Amino acid sequence: MSKYLVLFFALALAISGCSVENPVEQEVAKNNADIQNYLKQRNLTYQRTADGMYYSITSTATTSTPSVADLVTLHYKLSLLDGTFVDSTSKVASQSKSIVFGVSQSLFTLPVSFMKAGDKGTFLLPSSLAFGANTFGNVPAYAVIKAEVEVVSIQSPADQITSMQTLYGFSAPEKTTSGLVFQKTLENPAGAAILTGQLVKVNYTGRLGYGYIQTDATNKVVYDSKFGSGTLTFTAGAGQLIAGFEEAALKLKVGEKGKAILPYTIAYGASGNSTIPGYSPLYFEIEVVSAQ
Repeated sequence: MSKYLVLFFALALAISGCSVENPVEQEVAKNNADIQNYLKQRNLTYQRTADGMYYSITSTATTSTPSVADLVTLHYKLSLLDGTFVDSTSKVASQSKSIVFGVSQSLFTLPVSFMKAGDKGTFLLPSSLAFGANTFGNVPAYAVIKAEVEVVSIQSPADQITSMQTLYGFSAPEKTTSGLVFQKTLENPAGAAILTGQLVKVNYTGRLGYGYIQTDATNKVVYDSKFGSGTLTFTAGAGQLIAGFEEAALKLKVGEKGKAILPYTIAYGASGNSTIPGYSPLYFEIEVVSAQ
């Protein structure tokens, strides 16, 4: 076809008021038709959101839906409309998924926003709310995702700190005005106290209040709460570390060990970092190796 015929055809469409639907619009329309056909074949009646998600929730809960900064723990199963399995958590292995609500977007964000602790729901997500044009495992581009979700718990940051005290075995800990929860686990009365300006060396392990899927040093997939460990040095009083970690470390003498829970306000705040979601309380085990 010559360029003149192409121009003529485009002009004719414009004059007639017609338009050519772009590929994304076509996929949106197809997703919606596929979902409606799925529901019709099974005689199901779901509610629909303005952005195209269809859902049905079974609820006996009297609590509220999550707010920004709440930790939502859930179980899920993802599949295609034809029943093809995509992914799931494992109740048998006690492997749930936890998300800090309102911090980042995922295919769980919209479904969870309608749910309370104890709710179960089925959600049919068009590709625009799932993986879009991307492929994921056996999920083709522009696929509708069926998500079966059960919300186990919804915890505020304060609730998380209470749970973490139980999880990490705190007994009558000290609680400071900053919100730090601290307990010494190994005393060394003869150890030197840390002075401002000294170069301090510590060993540490840091954990969240929940496990998540990650890879270990051998590239094996594991389910763990640990986000970091190792040895670091800092100058006492110089503000080189997150405030809660330094506050906890300076409560120890050389040769002593302690554990601490940091509210997000004295950890990585509302923004988090590349590893830690915003609004996350953190747990640390700390050993002071030296101070000079």
